[in-house]
Amino acid sequence: MPARPNPPAADLDEGQDEETVYMLGYVDAPEKPTDLLRHRFPSKVGGAPAWLDPLNLPTPQQLTCRVTGETMRFLLQVYCPVNANPVDAFHRSIFLFISPRGDEVAKPGAARALRCQLPRANPYYADTPAPESQLAPRELQAAEQELSLDCDPWKVVTLEQQIAIEAADPPAAASTVPMFVEQELVVEPEPGEGDWEPGTESPEVQRLLDAYQSRIAAEGEYDEQELPSGLVDELESVPGPAQQTFAAFQARTSRAPEQCVRYCFQPGALPLWPSHLHQPQPSDIPPCPHCGRHRQFEFQVMPQLLSFMELDTEDPQAPDWGTIAVYSCPASCSAPSLDGPSGHSAYIEEFVWVQPS
Repeated sequence: MPARPNPPAADLDEGQDEETVYMLGYVDAPEKPTDLLRHRFPSKVGGAPAWLDPLNLPTPQQLTCRVTGETMRFLLQVYCPVNANPVDAFHRSIFLFISPRGDEVAKPGAARALRCQLPRANPYYADTPAPESQLAPRELQAAEQELSLDCDPWKVVTLEQQIAIEAADPPAAASTVPMFVEQELVVEPEPGEGDWEPGTESPEVQRLLDAYQSRIAAEGEYDEQELPSGLVDELESVPGPAQQTFAAFQARTSRAPEQCVRYCFQPGALPLWPSHLHQPQPSDIPPCPHCGRHRQFEFQVMPQLLSFMELDTEDPQAPDWGTIAVYSCPASCSAPSLDGPSGHSAYIEEFVWVQPS
C-alpha cells in the first residue's frame, strides 16, 4: 500500500510536508477467493492471515493479547514494500491483530502489529508475478506443512488448499479461531481538495469547519469582550479542542467517507485523529529495539471500518476504536529471528497506538 508515483496532491494538515501523500484503503468483496491468497500479496481485512512467510510463523507469545492472555483475532494486513530496505524487504507486509475482547482494544498490548519481509529470491515465491492460472501458492514440503500447522491457530496451509479446490465457494472452516468477514483492501490515492464533491459533508460539519478554518487564519484567540453577545453564544459551541479536532477529521474524511485505512510512510506523515484526547507524545513511541531508529507513522485503521465488518452491535465485547495507528521502523531493518515452534519467527513486532472511540 505504498505511495504511487505522482498521485494527485492532497490538501495537508497543519505541520505536514507539502509533498506528503496518503493512500486510502477501501473494503470490497474480492472477485475470487483465490485473489486473497498469499501468492497474490494481498492487502485485506478479516479471514485468516495470508502469511508472507508461511513457515517461520509468529510465536504464540506474539499472537497473545497482553490484556486477556488469549489468542488474538486477525484484523487486517497491508502489503507495503519500501525503498528503505530494497534487498531484504522486496516483499513486505504488516499484520494487525486485536484482542478477542473488543472492548479491551484500547488498552496497551490489546492490539499488536507484526512486520514480515522477504528478499526477491526466497523459497516461497517466484521472482515474477504468479500467472492468473495459478490458483494457489506453492505447497510446502510435507514436513514443513506439519510444522506450520502445529503453530498456526488459523491452519492457513489447509485453508489455502481448500480455497484453491473450492475456488467458487467459501471453504469450510479449517480452524476454530473466530474470523471477521474477509474483504479486499482496494487502494487509491487520497482525493485532493479539488477532486472531491463540495457539499457532501453535513451542514453541522461544514459549520464547524468554517469556524475552525476562520480561527486558524485569525491571530490569537477570540475575545468575548470584543464580540457581540449573540456571536459569542454561536461561537461557544465551536472553539473547544474536541470540536476543532473532530471538525478537521470530518472535513478531511468527507473527501472519501468510506476510507477504512490511511497509509503514508513518508517522513512528516501523521495520523488523522478523531479526538484531541489520548494522542501519543513522541516519548510514547518507542524506538526500534533492533536498530535504535525512531519509529515513524505508517498507517492507521479508521473507525469507518467497523461499519463494514458485519459486527453484532448488541455484543458488548464487539471491537470498537477511534483509530488504530501503527508506527514502524523507518529502515524496515532485518531483525534477528525469534525462536518459535517451527524454528524461528520471521515476524517483527512494531508499535501500535489505539485511540478509544
